Amino acid sequence: MDHKLKMTVAIVGSGASGVTCFIQLVLKYIITKPSKILSIILFEKKGEFGTGLAYGTGQEGHLLNTKAGLMGLFPQERLHFVRWMHDHKDRIEQEFPQVSPHPDAYPPRMLYGKYVQAMLDEYWQLARQKGIEVSKQQVEIVDAEVQKDKRVILRSASDHSYPVDYVILATGTPEAATFENLKSSERYIDSPWPSKRIIQTIKDKYAKISIVGSSLTAIDALITLVANGHKGPITFFSLRGLLPRVQSASEKPFQRKVLTLSTIKTLIRENRRSLRVKDLIRLFRSEVEGYLERKLDWATEERVNKNHLQLLEEDIRQAMNGDSLFQNILYSLREETYAIWKLLPVDQKILFVKWIKPYFDINRHAVPMENGIKIMNLLKSNQLEVIGNSEDIKWKGNKFVLKTEDGQVYKADFVINASGPASVIHKMEDQKLLQALLSKKYIQEYGAGGLIVDLNTLRVKDVSSEERTPFYALGHLITGLQLDVNSLWFNVEQADLLTDDLIRQFQ
Repeated sequence: MDHKLKMTVAIVGSGASGVTCFIQLVLKYIITKPSKILSIILFEKKGEFGTGLAYGTGQEGHLLNTKAGLMGLFPQERLHFVRWMHDHKDRIEQEFPQVSPHPDAYPPRMLYGKYVQAMLDEYWQLARQKGIEVSKQQVEIVDAEVQKDKRVILRSASDHSYPVDYVILATGTPEAATFENLKSSERYIDSPWPSKRIIQTIKDKYAKISIVGSSLTAIDALITLVANGHKGPITFFSLRGLLPRVQSASEKPFQRKVLTLSTIKTLIRENRRSLRVKDLIRLFRSEVEGYLERKLDWATEERVNKNHLQLLEEDIRQAMNGDSLFQNILYSLREETYAIWKLLPVDQKILFVKWIKPYFDINRHAVPMENGIKIMNLLKSNQLEVIGNSEDIKWKGNKFVLKTEDGQVYKADFVINASGPASVIHKMEDQKLLQALLSKKYIQEYGAGGLIVDLNTLRVKDVSSEERTPFYALGHLITGLQLDVNSLWFNVEQADLLTDDLIRQFQ
């Protein structure tokens, strides 16, 4: 068939973000009824289609870190996952008897993965019924070549070619770009995902384990170890030693009076300059002190180099009472965070990522209560230790040697890197397609991380020529332009913009 009568869209990456793009594209094609035939190819290099690494875990203890009421796969239908759980209540009660189908619940990721796969299956069948050509290719796409007619030839690792018209880059979360020197060691695990790698590699249940990082990803690695009977000592080894705070049973509404988009716009207008990070810090502090009706000694709020057990016990108490003020303020900002982020120039975004984001993340991306209590008990039993001020890790003899900035030395039998994904494109070495696109200048890096896209369409920008490219991107690939890329609800709504633009290409 003449390709002018058919449009082929490739979705590279078939985790939750790739699936929501697929679903929205199918729905919008059916509704608009364009004359061209639509063909969609889903590419996935790892595991099953639909789950991705995060939701394909086989560990029931791996819980969603976002409440169920925000996890719907459809734009403006955030409760869809909750409704799906109610519709399948009998089955869920058999497989996951501890799960409550409530908007404020934090179900296992395994269950959410089943939801994503169910939605993919449903809309896959709908697509075929409506004459949309669909196919799945379990291959790794490693290269792309844009032809003179703007079509793209994708190439797999096995050198198969796939001609397409447009490419959605939904490649998911890349691996960490740290500690490349340790990769030659069989006892070094460069990512907690898939979790079976940890189980298969660490057979000695009493081995000393060091997990690089102390964020939600590090906690996932910890849960994997403990759930599979690990008895030996475990350390979190990170730059600041900051543990995520603990989620309340339900979010407490907070009416902001100072840290508002209106106040920020007024500040920009009156000062006749762009927004700065220090403005946000000042407004946040003013919001807190206005609510408390007293001044705070902000130095006492610093969490670095403090007793982690005492901090966690206080966080759990606050979460149980719903009075975690910092969290309540940041959660109330959910719908305005992106608009505020866009007002920061690139140099200020870089400052925010370096100095503020770690504190933002531990409050905005907190740990479910169930896992918070598990961590507390591990700290109490001394099986877990959190070490901050990390400096270096080396393999010496038959042990890993870990050093802190103040010269303390620790040893470990195994190291798991959970330090977080690379945010700079050229350091996302596990994603070969991105490296090929970057080398050919099909994509360009953004100063604060990720690549450059048109934020109205998520279409990749060619900054030098301003020409429209055949590539789209979402999720972690545009982390510098969009702060909330770790939030699925946000990516779902961005996929709405992306697929709107794609559908326009039919007309």
